[in-house]
Amino acid sequence: MKIDEKLEIMKTMFNPKNVAVIGATDNLMKIGGSVMTNLLGCGFKKKIFAVNPNPKYENKSILGVQVYPSIDKVPEPIDLVGIVVPPHAVVDSIKQATECDIRAATIITAGFGEVKTKERQDDNKRLIKIADKAGLIFVGPNSLGIYSSKDEQSPLHLSMGFMMPHPGSVAVVSQSGTIGALVSNLLRKIKYFVSSGNEASLILEDYLEFFAQDDKIELIALFAEGLRAAARFKQLCSEITPKIPIVFLKGGTTKAGARAANSHTASIGGSLDIYKSAFKQTGVIYAGNVTEFMYLSKAALFLLPLPDHDPLRVGIVTGGGGFGVLLADLCEKHGFEVVDLQKHPDGPKVIEEISKHGGLPFYWSKNNPIDMVATRDASGRKIVEIMLEYGPFDLIFTQSSVGFFRIVELFKPPTEFSKKMVNMTKSVAQERIQKSMKRELALIQDTCLKYPDKKIIFISPTSTLVNPLYQKYDENRVMVFGENPELGCIVLKKLHEYQKYVNKMKDSKQNYLSISQKI
Repeated sequence: MKIDEKLEIMKTMFNPKNVAVIGATDNLMKIGGSVMTNLLGCGFKKKIFAVNPNPKYENKSILGVQVYPSIDKVPEPIDLVGIVVPPHAVVDSIKQATECDIRAATIITAGFGEVKTKERQDDNKRLIKIADKAGLIFVGPNSLGIYSSKDEQSPLHLSMGFMMPHPGSVAVVSQSGTIGALVSNLLRKIKYFVSSGNEASLILEDYLEFFAQDDKIELIALFAEGLRAAARFKQLCSEITPKIPIVFLKGGTTKAGARAANSHTASIGGSLDIYKSAFKQTGVIYAGNVTEFMYLSKAALFLLPLPDHDPLRVGIVTGGGGFGVLLADLCEKHGFEVVDLQKHPDGPKVIEEISKHGGLPFYWSKNNPIDMVATRDASGRKIVEIMLEYGPFDLIFTQSSVGFFRIVELFKPPTEFSKKMVNMTKSVAQERIQKSMKRELALIQDTCLKYPDKKIIFISPTSTLVNPLYQKYDENRVMVFGENPELGCIVLKKLHEYQKYVNKMKDSKQNYLSISQKI
């Protein structure tokens, strides 16, 4: 099938007027039950048809949805079918779908190309042949499913995934359902999610080309164990990355990983050096591990575009001197300029203003990093504002005190007196958390309006990826790095490299247009 025809059908796949689920069940512990609850739970308001030949469902409903014994008994034409039947029944289900002129399917069932027996390989070939002949495209097999908020009033969640996205501007394609669900749950506001599975019909490059046509997408996050069409992937990335950042996590980079990938999604791993070279040429942001992948995806959404200055000029504000020393080391190690206020022409003015209005004792460090010597405002709101107004800084690293107050919950008091002390401290900590959160969010909101070309990044002593305390920060696109401060520097460096690539592409295009006009 030609790509243009595929892309046209994909429009219906990601925004269907109705959906049928073959293998739907009222048993919520089974995949067919998970798919039905996700469809209903995420707000799909259009028509849903449940299909199950089991006599116990005759003239019955599942979660309020009418059940039909077969797809041909459904009373109207179907746009999209989800298939969650056992492996031996998948080929027949696809055949029945083609006989009903259905053009799009999501096959969640596993047990095809990834299984190396003759029987399963033959079934995989039959599946592809039947679909191709009828002009039907499908996601999977061995897929977690899909999500689409193309219609924000009726988002589609045809998936067994343990996730609950909201309409947004991020596109995720993952050959691993688990990795895709992790990043989708982290970013929450999703435009498209695809667990591509074995990619027997639609491949990653098809999804990438489809996403490129949507001008509402702000970020594309990809996890792949291997590529089916590497040359096409490079061409697409070259066209997409100047407009939309692509973050890529590669699986199967070792012999053991490649072997596992081949048995997981029938993918061929490929040399990591070759992939990295292709990413560098096309502006793709490479993630070295899962944690980096999740932080990079979030930071690309929250922090881009970055200031154009090279190297980035960094200011550091910390509640304690040791943490400032550590951050200064990390920033310089990763190629940022930690501005020396004693030597920079603007330094004396910054020092003077902080000394007058920063609320610090007379013995503060009078240089960058700025040690607030354990003063109460851990984020240093007034100090940060002075630095951005008078100083030569592109971005400020500052500490978030919100996670710090959570540490008290880990205290194990050894005496009766300390138990009372901990209980008292917990009540105080809750109040401090709310005050700190309000102050830190206000700092970002105010300074972003006043200094749109500057960035403020918070560092937390505790985890921020799965932490309800930081949900409000995510909603306001405030970047907080947790646990490992070096990760913040690594992520920022990779985003800066991407920013330089984008700027270079823009300059090349402008030069080309300028020359063309002269000719």
